[in-house]
Amino acid sequence: MQKTSLIILLLLSCFIASAQPVNYNPIVPDNLADPTIVQFGDTFYLYATSDVGDMKTDLSFSGNPVVWKSKDLVNWSFEGISFPGVDWSKSRYWAPGRVLEKNGKYYLFITAERLTQLAVADSPEGPFRLANGPENFTGKERNSMIVDDIDGCPFVDDDGQAYLFWRRKKASKLSADFQKPEGETITIPTRWDGYSEGPQMIKRNGIYYYLYTMGGYGDYQYAYVMGKTSPLGPFETPEKDVILMTNLQEKIWGPGHGFAFNVNNTDDWYFVYLEYGIGGTSRQIYVNRMEFNADGTIKPLKLDRKGVGSLAKINQPKPMDLSKAKATASSSREPLIVQPRRWGNAKELCYHLPDTLPSRTHTFESANALDRSNFTEWWAAPEDTLKWWQLDLGKAKKLDRCEIFFAHPTLGHAFVLEKSTDGKNWQTVLEEKTRAIRSPHIANQIGKTRFLRIRIQEGTPAIWEVKIY
Repeated sequence: MQKTSLIILLLLSCFIASAQPVNYNPIVPDNLADPTIVQFGDTFYLYATSDVGDMKTDLSFSGNPVVWKSKDLVNWSFEGISFPGVDWSKSRYWAPGRVLEKNGKYYLFITAERLTQLAVADSPEGPFRLANGPENFTGKERNSMIVDDIDGCPFVDDDGQAYLFWRRKKASKLSADFQKPEGETITIPTRWDGYSEGPQMIKRNGIYYYLYTMGGYGDYQYAYVMGKTSPLGPFETPEKDVILMTNLQEKIWGPGHGFAFNVNNTDDWYFVYLEYGIGGTSRQIYVNRMEFNADGTIKPLKLDRKGVGSLAKINQPKPMDLSKAKATASSSREPLIVQPRRWGNAKELCYHLPDTLPSRTHTFESANALDRSNFTEWWAAPEDTLKWWQLDLGKAKKLDRCEIFFAHPTLGHAFVLEKSTDGKNWQTVLEEKTRAIRSPHIANQIGKTRFLRIRIQEGTPAIWEVKIY
């Protein structure tokens, strides 16, 4: 009996020692910002700005608009451009707001060329088109705008009246067709008077909450006011009104432009937000739980990399454990030591970065594509003309499926996936001859192999993650 108990204890200790904590933040293997998550049926739909820049890039260029979707908030994918027929290299798509469903149509407010526009589709994932034309959208048509500013996010009250909230704390009622403001445009009074964007209105237990950002960069943060009369106020400012700010211990910087959502109309609330990433337009998005006190005030969010994990049980097979596999590549980009940039006016903020700026090192080695983390990626060196990444399983195994999550997938990739049992003789498994815009790229029925090699021919030579089944 004692011997059996000892064996069980040893097995349990081995299991505990081998179990690795899973970090679900960032939730998506991509550079994204300004996220909105809306649930229709059993599916979460994610609308966001597609970042395709680096530490020094501004918003003069962004990726193609896409809609990511997931059944559980962990496994995400998208297929194709959600707003086709537009040259998005010449027109900028930012900050999509909450999607509204009405009479079988789905309405999406977007920022294009610094104007809030309204798009419509027959499905939450598109394809979208401008609700009031023109068909050949260039992003510069002022007659199609809803408001002459950015970050429009709608809210529909229980009585069916719609409202729009946008940058600099502006708000108004919306017409029944959502296509124009009605009545007076107001400025919502708040404790903090500096620059503000990324607004949102939610309602819970008869209380209206207006959430707004302060500052930016590493000093991005969120505050709120609350009231019981109307989405346009009057509002009160709670004592602890700042609910998201940089967490130096967790190395989460500048939580900003985000969105509060609940699951299946329950009282389970979450907040999705952008995080600094490596600066510029290379941000990523995180989700943490949002909780309320008994008096209705919002508790300051506990920001961490652990995240919230799966919010639904789905029939999803687990990927192969690749902890003992070996990854190699034609090259790897040099590591980056990143420090967050400060917001200019500290007087506008509740929190400001310390005088001694923190830093974190981002590496781009080949093993990053196997670590099950959306925070790390393999990236080829700038001078690399070969641009390949390779997996060695150690011995030949029968593989059913391979999922490849490229960096900057909204710009598309052309590539060749090859297999080999000896590392010398290679057979093509999947070839994309022209840029395909999706994530992940999937190869099925791979068969017996020891090695897999990805040769990138067009698109960003970088991979967030490779999953094998």
